[in-house]
Amino acid sequence: MPQQLFDGMVDYADGTPATASQMAKDVTSFLAWASEPELDERKLMGFKSILLLSTLFVFALYIKKLKFSYLKSRKIVWTGKD
Repeated sequence: MPQQLFDGMVDYADGTPATASQMAKDVTSFLAWASEPELDERKLMGFKSILLLSTLFVFALYIKKLKFSYLKSRKIVWTGKD
């Protein structure tokens, strides 16, 4: 198959050199976005959920230590009357 991308085929507005490797990178980036356009939203939602769950986990550990601290500090005495 002959080469499809040649240097200088595209003019970039920001002055990026239009090399074949740059155009190939642009094509692969577009194909990755076209296959999953909602990927950025999913990553943001995952980050938010991990942040929320870790906060709730820390809060639950604090409440557990607060509620069960009296159980750990009490002393059980065996009188031997059995």
